Amino acid sequence: MMDKAFARIQVAELTTLLEEVGDDPVMGPQFRERLEEAEQFLRQAEELKSPPEHPPFPRTAMFLRGDGVQGTDGIRPGLAGEILIQYEKMFVEQALRSERAIAQDSGRSRRPKGATAPGLLFTGTPRGSFGLVFVPLAPADSTLRDVYIQSLNSVTDSLIRVASGASAFVDATSDGIQSPVLRPMRQLLKTLAKYGTGLRMAFDDRPPQSVSSDQIAKAVEQLERDVSEEQIEVVGEFRGVTLLTGHFDFMTSDSKPISGIVTEQLALEGLDRIHALTNRPCKAVLWKTTFRSIQGAQRISYLLIEIADVVQEQSQRYLEL
Repeated sequence: MMDKAFARIQVAELTTLLEEVGDDPVMGPQFRERLEEAEQFLRQAEELKSPPEHPPFPRTAMFLRGDGVQGTDGIRPGLAGEILIQYEKMFVEQALRSERAIAQDSGRSRRPKGATAPGLLFTGTPRGSFGLVFVPLAPADSTLRDVYIQSLNSVTDSLIRVASGASAFVDATSDGIQSPVLRPMRQLLKTLAKYGTGLRMAFDDRPPQSVSSDQIAKAVEQLERDVSEEQIEVVGEFRGVTLLTGHFDFMTSDSKPISGIVTEQLALEGLDRIHALTNRPCKAVLWKTTFRSIQGAQRISYLLIEIADVVQEQSQRYLEL
């Protein structure tokens, strides 16, 4: 359901779009109908006595310029679609981890059951250059509002910093970019490079930031050279997981220690199931990210995707046979 803040954004964006399409026989009637609906919603909402609203979320606009964009006319679907998907994935991962920190401070080991997952709204295209405008979905828990704003700012700043070469990939984790955020960021940058597209991020509440298509291409080259990612399976003894922070320890069958963090999906399901596997023989599915420095040194991070009791898994297979 639309709220008044989102309806106001819709009215502003649709008014701009109507000015751009003019008398277009297809787009004109569609935009006018949507504008009338948003304006009607606003009129009805203003007539109702409702509690004070939070101010609308600051908007983030992603302006694009390059081979995948034709002025203000349009954008290649593959480019737009991949940006929408990967940028939201970056935000969701960061927001969930920030929520975990809030829960940890409150002494909880998980998000409230049934809580709405964080996400982004694609609210329209800004005037003057083709781009995409985003705002976070309003959380049911109003205390998370600032968390979502900070999360969106964080992933956007990280994207610009890495794309511009201001942060070496080997230092990415120490800069606060966790592997779950780095994965969609990498795909987003590769997509921009594929289409030869530059990027300018604009905000309601702070100065814009830009990176050229050449900078992005160089960043992707460095990414391919200095960072490798792969999914692996290991067998050994699970040494446990911290219920508040989601850090785990694992000892492989060849006595190699592995430490890292669990995916947010596992955390959402609750870590009690995983905790019950402590000191048991298990098979773990991990996402392994290797960072290489110019000097040749390596740093490896692990993300636990899934884990299962080896004995139970073998018993299940036997029963299936």
